[in-house]
Amino acid sequence: MLRPNWTNHANALRSKRSLVLAVIALVLVLGLLQSRYNVYTPLRKPKPVASQSPREVAANSTLGFQKLLALSTKPSWRTRGLEAAAKLTGLEFTIPPQGQNSDELVKAFQNLGADKDAKVPAYGSAKAWLSHLDLLKYVVASGLETAFIVEDDVDWDVRIKSEMSLVSDNIRAYMGVKEDDPTPFGTSWDVLWLGHCGSIITDDMHQARVYPDDSRCETELYSGWSKRFLREKLMEGHRQVQPAVMTVCTFGYGVTKQGARKILPLLSKGGDEAFDVALSGNCRDQKLKCITVNPQLFNHYEPPKDAGYLSDVHVGDGQGEAADDSSFENTMGTTGNIMKSARCEALFHETCMRPPSEI
Repeated sequence: MLRPNWTNHANALRSKRSLVLAVIALVLVLGLLQSRYNVYTPLRKPKPVASQSPREVAANSTLGFQKLLALSTKPSWRTRGLEAAAKLTGLEFTIPPQGQNSDELVKAFQNLGADKDAKVPAYGSAKAWLSHLDLLKYVVASGLETAFIVEDDVDWDVRIKSEMSLVSDNIRAYMGVKEDDPTPFGTSWDVLWLGHCGSIITDDMHQARVYPDDSRCETELYSGWSKRFLREKLMEGHRQVQPAVMTVCTFGYGVTKQGARKILPLLSKGGDEAFDVALSGNCRDQKLKCITVNPQLFNHYEPPKDAGYLSDVHVGDGQGEAADDSSFENTMGTTGNIMKSARCEALFHETCMRPPSEI
C-alpha cells in the first residue's frame, strides 16, 4: 500500500509559494523603476536647438547656399590661395572634378552661331564657357536647391559673413520674401550675382534697394569701368540690390535649382563673346531673373603682371604666354575693390587693394 509523502508535498508548496512571491516582487521593482525612469526621462532630453534666422544662415560656412562650388581644372596657387582664404574666414568650398573638354569640342562650340554673324568666343573664352556649363550640369545632377559658383582665383573681404547677413536682409526685403520662409535669400530668382567687375545703375532703376555697409570699397578707391555709376548714383558707404541689367565677369554667382536648369539650354547655344556676356544678355532680356549687389562682394585676385602673370583665358585667347605658376606662390598680388582681402591676409598678413582706375 502506497502512502502519500506529506512532508515532501508541504515542502513543494512552500517552494512554489516562494517562487511566486519572488516573481511578484521582481515585477513590482521593475514597475517602480520604469515609473521612475518615465518621470525623469523628459528632464534628460536635450533642449531643442533654436532655429537660426535667415541672416544667421547667410553667415554659415556656405554663406547660406547649399554648397559653395569652385571652378578649377587643377591644383595651383589659385586653389591654394582659395583654401587659405576659406580657412581664415570659416568657409567650406567643394571643387568638383572638372572634365577636360577636347580641342575639337572647344572649336566646335566656338563656331556656334558663326554662320549667323553672331559674335563668337576666342578659344580660351570658349573653353572657360564650357567649364561653367559643366559645373552647372553638376548642380543639376546633384539635386542642389542652391549653389554659389566661384572661379578659383576669387577673393573676398575678411568680413564676408557679416556682409552676407546684410545681403540676406536686403535681398529678402527686395524680393518680398515671406516672413515664414526660412531661406536666407528666398528662391524666386535664377541668378544672384555677387561677384562681378561692374554693373550699371540707371536713373529708372526704381526697384533698387540701398543699404549701408561700412565694409564697402570707397568710390575713389574703386577700380573698374562702372566707377562713374557709383560716383554719380550711389551714396558713399552703401551698396544696393538691383536688377542685373548689364553685369559682367562671373567671379561669383548664385543659382537656384530652376535657375541652373534654365541657364543650361540658353547658354549651350554659344554665339557670344564669353559666358559672362551671354549670361548678362539673358538677364537683360529677362529670360533669366537676375539680381545683383552693387558694388560687388567678390572679385578676382591677380598676381603681379610684372612677374609674368596672364590669366588662363587670355593665354587661351592668344594674348601671350604666362610665366610658370610656381613664380606666383610667394609674391603678393592685388584684388580690386575688396578693402580687406581674405587671400592676402591669409597668405601675407596684409591688405592688397588694386590701385584705383576708371577701367
